Amino acid sequence: MQNELLSKKLEEFKKYITQFIVKQKSSVKSIHSLRVNGRELLSLVSADDPFSTELKKVIKQSNKIRDMDVFIQTYLGSLPKKYILKLDIKAIKKSIKKKRKKKIKKLRLYLKSLVIPQSAEFEQNVRNKSLKSRKIETLNQEELHKYRIYIKKRLYNEKNSTPLDEKRVEILIKVKDLLGEINDNYNGLKRLSRFAVKPKLFEKIQDFTNMENLRIFKEFKGIEDEYGYAL
Repeated sequence: MQNELLSKKLEEFKKYITQFIVKQKSSVKSIHSLRVNGRELLSLVSADDPFSTELKKVIKQSNKIRDMDVFIQTYLGSLPKKYILKLDIKAIKKSIKKKRKKKIKKLRLYLKSLVIPQSAEFEQNVRNKSLKSRKIETLNQEELHKYRIYIKKRLYNEKNSTPLDEKRVEILIKVKDLLGEINDNYNGLKRLSRFAVKPKLFEKIQDFTNMENLRIFKEFKGIEDEYGYAL
């Protein structure tokens, strides 16, 4: 049953990659779908299987493109209008789009050379797999990123387990998304710092970003306090 599931996912992933290349997909939605499909497949493949390394490369490259998309569509859009009006948004977007095209081209070249096997080694004992839990007390990007990786592993494990614990999956998804928002904000601020932004303006945007992250962090801690058993 497990091998059948993995074989099915491999075939679906192969078809998606083919369509991605043939139709020269590059939209935000297409990149997101590529990442999601890749991560779901990776959760089923054993870390000892050579294909897992190739999958990680696909995810890594698509992540870089996704970060650019989030910066333009989400991070900049979340800033107060009074700050947006003082930024050279047109120049910023033009620069990001130029870099994005190069990343898309690099991703396509890699996908063309990617050999997707008909079968792979399945990740055994999914739910019983030992994952070391941790508790986050401070708003620290590095620690939160590590914790989010842990949460994503827990989530993929739960999704691939039977019977499915829908409530636990719901909680894990919520926590994953909240931590993702915090990380995206930190990355957005870092990317913005590479442009010619006046120091005082950047300081105000930094303060705004930090306050937003603190708000999200408090929401995350509330879930952790209430549903700690699921994490």
